[in-house]
Amino acid sequence: MRPTTTPRTRRPRRRLLGALCLVLAAITMAGCAVGPDTGPPLIVQDGGGAGAGATSTPPRPPTLSAPRSDLAWRTCPTNLASRFGLPAPGGDVRVDCATFEATVTPGVATRDTVSVAAVRFRLTSTPASGAPLVVTSGTDMPSAVAGLLLADGPGRALLADHPLVAVDRRGTGSSGPLDCFTSQERSVVLANGLTPSTRDAQARGDLLATTAGEAADACTETISPYQLAFTSANAAGDLEQLRRTWGVDRIGILGVGSGADVALAYAGLYRDRVGRLILDTPTAYGASVRDRAQQVAAGTDAAVAGFASDCASQGCPLGSDPGAAIRSLVQRGAQGGLGDLTDSDVLAALSTEIALTTTDRASTITRVAGLLAEPASPAFAAAVDRARALRGTDGQLLSRCNDASSSIGRSDVSALQQAWQSRYPYTGSDTALSLLRCSGWPAGPAAPRPLGFDVPLLVLTSGFDTINGGTGAGALTPLIITAGGTASTITYDGPGFGVTAHSDCAADIVNRYARSGDVPPSGACPS
Repeated sequence: MRPTTTPRTRRPRRRLLGALCLVLAAITMAGCAVGPDTGPPLIVQDGGGAGAGATSTPPRPPTLSAPRSDLAWRTCPTNLASRFGLPAPGGDVRVDCATFEATVTPGVATRDTVSVAAVRFRLTSTPASGAPLVVTSGTDMPSAVAGLLLADGPGRALLADHPLVAVDRRGTGSSGPLDCFTSQERSVVLANGLTPSTRDAQARGDLLATTAGEAADACTETISPYQLAFTSANAAGDLEQLRRTWGVDRIGILGVGSGADVALAYAGLYRDRVGRLILDTPTAYGASVRDRAQQVAAGTDAAVAGFASDCASQGCPLGSDPGAAIRSLVQRGAQGGLGDLTDSDVLAALSTEIALTTTDRASTITRVAGLLAEPASPAFAAAVDRARALRGTDGQLLSRCNDASSSIGRSDVSALQQAWQSRYPYTGSDTALSLLRCSGWPAGPAAPRPLGFDVPLLVLTSGFDTINGGTGAGALTPLIITAGGTASTITYDGPGFGVTAHSDCAADIVNRYARSGDVPPSGACPS
């Protein structure tokens, strides 16, 4: 018995008992010539990355294998690219869809399941013997978006040897996501509490906390007893079910953004099942709610500042001081000067449009600056709608709260908002307020920490990451060292969600690592 979640209007709500049925859809930059064993081409740094001081010779990395049995792949029913406003991959890229069942509570005996959907990307020439790489983007965006960006950009190089299988995190995506907020609750939460009657910071925060608490109660009633079943650890359990379905000893995982949380949770729970571990623009896994938010505030603020600097250098449509123009636009949104659009909408549209770029750096800056210069235009409104659809669904909001293993008080958020507003002038205030979106949710379980790694890690980081900031990779260094792991860190400062999808150099490094399991020295790729 697997009843589906349904949209609700107002309380009282019908409590859904028994098994929970979720259908989760998984729904170019300058290159560089890299020889077979040379590593990153631009700069090679001393030290070799985290854990480089080990004296013992590690065993050879395991070999990845093609599935012994596979999912029931079929042609995807709709054009995924057009749904997300992205260009379709080249004609020789085949895109297939499939689903598989996973237990709703991995590791706990139950007959209740979730239905998880995957999207496979491959070339017509991809060998049948090619071992797949699993792609997850966590709660940032549907994993199909990450897959499309890879298949249409430099990441396409991976398809010559490996199919990419994008798996949406449970409760998210376009194939039956969770729907337990009212439209009014969702609107208030995504606006971070801004309404015509809540222009001052205190009233705004109070409304956001109250509304988020009501939405938490509603979701709890709707999906109980599984209201805390949407953690990164349980998403990792879904990947383990996929591995068992494939009948392979180990899998390779490419975690993009907060998908790195799922990848590291998998390493913590299923260490001996990891064949490759690629963390592309990772978040600060295992950090406290406050520290994680500050990493995001600092990193995204720096990314927006970098965008403004580049914009000024090339004479973009935002005038002689693009930074001031962006801050002014955000302030207009906070004061109600953009009609129904808020400051949170401005920042979400800006960060999402830069993240989803499929063009070169200069063209991206010109296009996004043009949108910001005309905030009353239909194009800007469409960008806001796209940001909300890709990053603000109920399942994403709920899952982020499930991953919060600690809570933060209302007064603490007010203090952070004041401090971060001056320290991170573009994104600090909005990031601090966003902490109140989890008001009413109990703290979730602590993320499983890896106690060791059987393979070296490949970490890619970008200073132009407008979704999570470029500081998560550094925050992971103590975790990797404590677990006795070795890692290579490749830096890249170009725009776009995921380094692999936007850098020929990085894609080549990832491809060679996927084949051999060997990581190059830490270094940098040109942007």
